[in-house]
Amino acid sequence: MNQSHQLLIIGGPNAGKTHFVCQLYNRLDAKRSTYHMVTAPLDLTVIKSVIGRLAQGLSGEHTESGLNEEINFVVANKYKEIALSFPDYAGEQIRTLVRDRLVSSRWYELITQSDEWLLLIRPDEIPTLEDITTRGLANVEDLKSRFAIVPKQVELAPPSFYIELLQMMLYIKGKSVITPVIEPRLTIALSCWDTLNLSSSGVTPFGELQKRLPFLATFLETAWAHDSWRVCGLSSLGRTLDTKVPDDDFVDEGPETAGYLVLPSGEHDPDLTKLITF
Repeated sequence: MNQSHQLLIIGGPNAGKTHFVCQLYNRLDAKRSTYHMVTAPLDLTVIKSVIGRLAQGLSGEHTESGLNEEINFVVANKYKEIALSFPDYAGEQIRTLVRDRLVSSRWYELITQSDEWLLLIRPDEIPTLEDITTRGLANVEDLKSRFAIVPKQVELAPPSFYIELLQMMLYIKGKSVITPVIEPRLTIALSCWDTLNLSSSGVTPFGELQKRLPFLATFLETAWAHDSWRVCGLSSLGRTLDTKVPDDDFVDEGPETAGYLVLPSGEHDPDLTKLITF
């Protein structure tokens, strides 16, 4: 073994962070990967809770707002050792971090100590940008309905939000985008891929990112060195589970067999550990 990496896993609201980490743990525990567990998490409360629900064919519960748990474990194969840091927080906290421009001392440590980042983005919840070039003049009723909606707080639109998040993290890391970033290496995972109902062939994750978040796609191309970033698709469960109605087929097949990745080439792969290995 001659390589060691520190991977930080982050994501916004409803991005499926906990499902992914629990399914990753499931794969490792069932020895369905070329990687093995070197050091298990000290506290398995969150993981066991979600795994228990998946075993019943139910979706895991949404992480409570204000919860600040941290899951750390180390995996390895004969070539590489990877230390994974997964702050299990409600996704709304990431929005607060960007909105308030405030980074806690622990987040500062996680960002500065990591040399790889995995950012989960859920594309099916990104609103479609309105094409104002083809829209006619709004009538009075349309204008009334638009102006009647007053946001409680000004929030960045998804493209700006993710760019701002990455810029903040790079600043904390002491990195400039004047020259292409080589480290930390970055993986963007488009989560809940199965909800997009896309063809299993001829579709690449980066192509989908360009359609849904074109400004973010351009930022990645200009800020990071070519070989230091990638975009993948992720379906941790392979389907959508309900929080109350069990999915018997999911139970029969076994949670440890569920889910898949979409590699940058567009190829589907059941080995979820490939998302943590760059």
